Amino acid sequence: MVDKTLIIQTAANIAQEISASAIIIMSADLSLNIDTNIPVLIASPTAMIMTGNFLEGDDLDNGKNPAQRLQNLSNTLYHKASSGSEFIIDASAAAFIKNLLEGDRVVGIVSYEGTTSIVIHDLKDNHIVKELKVCSERVDLEILKSVLLIAIELGIYGREGKSIGTAFIIGDAKEVMKRSHQLVLNPFLGHPEKDRNIRDTMRWETVKEFSQLDGVFILECEGYLIAAGRYLDVDAKDVETVKGLGGRHASAAAITRDTEAVAVTVSESDGEIRIYRDGIQVLEINPRSLKVSLLL
Repeated sequence: MVDKTLIIQTAANIAQEISASAIIIMSADLSLNIDTNIPVLIASPTAMIMTGNFLEGDDLDNGKNPAQRLQNLSNTLYHKASSGSEFIIDASAAAFIKNLLEGDRVVGIVSYEGTTSIVIHDLKDNHIVKELKVCSERVDLEILKSVLLIAIELGIYGREGKSIGTAFIIGDAKEVMKRSHQLVLNPFLGHPEKDRNIRDTMRWETVKEFSQLDGVFILECEGYLIAAGRYLDVDAKDVETVKGLGGRHASAAAITRDTEAVAVTVSESDGEIRIYRDGIQVLEINPRSLKVSLLL
């Protein structure tokens, strides 16, 4: 059996050599004692555990010839290694959203069911990060990150144990307001800007509470919440969305087609987060794959 302490130290040495901004560990059985001055992040193994055995039910021995058994073993190792990379890609995106990274390079360690992988990832090639940066041409990136962090919490935990579906429409607020109306009294109307700033984490509980209202949130490009419980008056019949999603997603997509806004939705059924721009879905994110925290 390979000494996992050696694997961990090897990953730390690689991180030092390439000047990585962080080491991300995704494992339920690795020691977290790492001799390094590089920040160490812990990613939740939830997504990895949900994936389970990559070739479950496929008996490698099963009476097949040696060449076929070798091919099956090769496929198993490939799938485990590539899936390990995907987990680190998602965890790196989460660290980026949470502002836990100061550079682009990340070294990941993934350990599951007897297989341990060392992964080197560059955020410049991260599809989530790249799409968020494209969206930042329309809306401030830090505002988008704040909205995503709230959406992630809602997607994972809902509100008071209840699944929540909601949407945030960010930017081009005047045009969005023209194309929408209130379903209920606007809870943000008349409040000073300092009490409506989405980047102020002290306001997030209020936002999560109002997420239980029907309708959507609308934010100015500067990050100030100007409405909740808003209904979008848009024609969404020609907008393509994932089959089975409700009208909120279609309307959110349509409003980004008709305005310069960016939309972030949270699905009530499964907590999935989707981002729309120019009338199309540009990202779909499983919030449970984005649970990452700094090892103190």
